[in-house]
Amino acid sequence: MKGAVARRSTAGCRGAIWMLVGALAAGCSLPGDKSEPPQTFLLDVGALDAPPARRPTGKTLLVATPKAAPGFDSNRIAYTREPLKLDYYLNSVWSDTPAKMLLPVLVRAFEGAGAFSAVVSPPSPAVPDLRVDLDIIRLQQELMSKPSHVRLTVRLKVIDTRSGRVLGARVFEAVESTPSEDAYGAARAANAAVQKLLGEMIPFALAYLT
Repeated sequence: MKGAVARRSTAGCRGAIWMLVGALAAGCSLPGDKSEPPQTFLLDVGALDAPPARRPTGKTLLVATPKAAPGFDSNRIAYTREPLKLDYYLNSVWSDTPAKMLLPVLVRAFEGAGAFSAVVSPPSPAVPDLRVDLDIIRLQQELMSKPSHVRLTVRLKVIDTRSGRVLGARVFEAVESTPSEDAYGAARAANAAVQKLLGEMIPFALAYLT
């Protein structure tokens, strides 16, 4: 009788241990877990300044999905306190990778230029006349001074898709002061930097229309 009781007690202990392990593995499903989810920020400049009116060329433009350099190819918000060292906010993230968030922004900006019969993005069955490629070289909040600032550096290429020839390429950079020394301030400055660069990149690309 005592042996049976001991076996039931041991089995009960094993069951309790496995339940505890499962609860710990679930992490956020624990009833007592009151940790707040990370804050999520958007890279969306909203209304864009209207570019000079242009006559439609009848050409189709493909805006390729932007790419980002290592360290900036995730949804983590990067900051630095010293050269060559990147850190990331723990409880604040972008809603997606900056590269993916910039794609619809670029499409909207080129559509607003009024120079193309269509502006498309991947995947698209349309055969484009031109393609623009964007590489994010750097997008970081720099905390070496106060106020801190956000540095956005990108490379834009304009390509003739029929010949494969690169018509033009240029590195653009914007540095914007942050209104606050936190992730929210970094997000606001990043959006301002994107808007500033759009005002330079769109005319640069349109200059290659013939």
